[in-house]
Amino acid sequence: MKVIVLGAGVIGVTSAYFLARAGHQVVVLEKNIDAGLGCSHANGGQLSYSHIETWAARGSLPSMMKAAILPSSFLTISDLTNRKFLSWLCEFYKNSSSQKSQENSRKLFRLAAYSKKLLEEIIDENTDLKFDYKNRGILHFYRDQKNFDAAIKEIEFRNSIGCKAQILSAEECLKKEPTLVKLFDEKKLVGGIFYDADASGNSFLFIKALEKICREKYGVVFEFETDVRNILTNHKKITGINTSKGVFIANKYVYALGAYGCKFLNGIGIDSKIYPLKGYSLSIAADSEFIAPNLALTDPENKIVYSRLGNIFRAAGTVEACGLRGNQNKKHIEFLKNSARRTFSDFGNFNEIEEWCGFRPFRPNSIPLICEVKKYGNLFLNSGHGSLGWTLSAASGKILSDLVSDNPDKKFEFLEEEL
Repeated sequence: MKVIVLGAGVIGVTSAYFLARAGHQVVVLEKNIDAGLGCSHANGGQLSYSHIETWAARGSLPSMMKAAILPSSFLTISDLTNRKFLSWLCEFYKNSSSQKSQENSRKLFRLAAYSKKLLEEIIDENTDLKFDYKNRGILHFYRDQKNFDAAIKEIEFRNSIGCKAQILSAEECLKKEPTLVKLFDEKKLVGGIFYDADASGNSFLFIKALEKICREKYGVVFEFETDVRNILTNHKKITGINTSKGVFIANKYVYALGAYGCKFLNGIGIDSKIYPLKGYSLSIAADSEFIAPNLALTDPENKIVYSRLGNIFRAAGTVEACGLRGNQNKKHIEFLKNSARRTFSDFGNFNEIEEWCGFRPFRPNSIPLICEVKKYGNLFLNSGHGSLGWTLSAASGKILSDLVSDNPDKKFEFLEEEL
C-alpha cells in the first residue's frame, strides 16, 4: 500500500520508519530542505518518560498564572485577542482537575513506557544509529522547599502506576551531578527527584540517522522543498495532496505537520485543538575546557531542561503564546541565559551559542492525536505532542503504523477517542 506522510520531523520520520518496516511504500513530503528542521531541530534533548504531569495539572496553574504577569519569567502571553487561543485556554482549564489530570497522566505514561521500549529496540536493530544517547536518568532539582514537598506528594501517585522515582537530599543531588555545586554552596538547593528510567539524546541527529535508514534499507522517498498547499478530498476520502511540486496521490495519508499545518486540517473540517506554544533553546559549546553538566537535568520551577549532547550543552524551555509569529523574543533568550548563569558556575562557552525557537503543537489535555479520521477513512493524524514529541516519537510511529495497517493495538484505543 502506498502511504504519504506529511512532515519530516521526529514524528513524521518515525512514522515513515515503522510504516516502511511494515511493508508499505512510503513517500514523505517536507517543506524544508532537510529533515528535522522544525520543532524537532534543537529541542531540550530529553527523553522524559517519567515527565507525565500534564501542563494543565492544577498544581502547575498557580505558578503559570504568576509567571504570566512577571516581567521576567518562563511564560509570556500576547495572543489574548485570538478566539482560538481563548477557546483552547478554556479547554486547558477543563483538564486541570485532579481526576482529569491524573487520568491524562496515566495515558501519557502508557505511551511513554511503550516509547522507551521501542526506541531501545530501534537502537538494538540499528547499531550504527548514533545520536549522543545517554540512558542515565534525569534529575529534577528544587530550590524551594514548598515546591519540593509538593513534588514528593505527587510521587505516591506516580509509583502507583509504575513510574518510579527516587527522592534525593541536596547532598545526594550534588553527588549525582557535581556541577550543582553553585546552588549547593549558596544554600539554594533543597533536594531533587531522580527518574532512572529517563534518558537524553540529540533528536536532530536521530532524525537524520533514521531518515538514512528509511531511504537505504526500506526505500522511503523523501520529497524536500515541497510546500503543501492544501489537502484534496471528495468529502468521503482524501484524494491527494496539492503541493508546490504538483499533486501527490496515495492509498492512505498521514498528517505529521505539527503546529504549522493546522490550517490544512481546518480546511477539511477537522478541529485538532492544537495551539502553537513557542519554546526556546540555547546550544552552548562545551568541551574539556568549558565543562558543563553530564547528567540530564530538569528545573521544574523555571520550566527549563538541561542536556549534555556530545559537545553541546542544551538549555531549553520557556513558553510563549503568540500564535505563529516566528520572530525571537529576546526576553526568553535572556531568561534562559540568566537561569544557566544562576544555576551553574561552568556551563560551557557563552561566546559560542546557537539561539533557537520552535513551535510545540500543544493540545489542552497534553494527549497527542494518533488516530484515524473517521470522516475520511484514509487520513490518519500523528500530531499534538506538545513538549513530548521526542519522548513519545517511537511509540507514536508504531501505533500510527499499526492503525494504517488495520492492526490497531488495543492498549491504545483511548487515542481514538481524542478526535
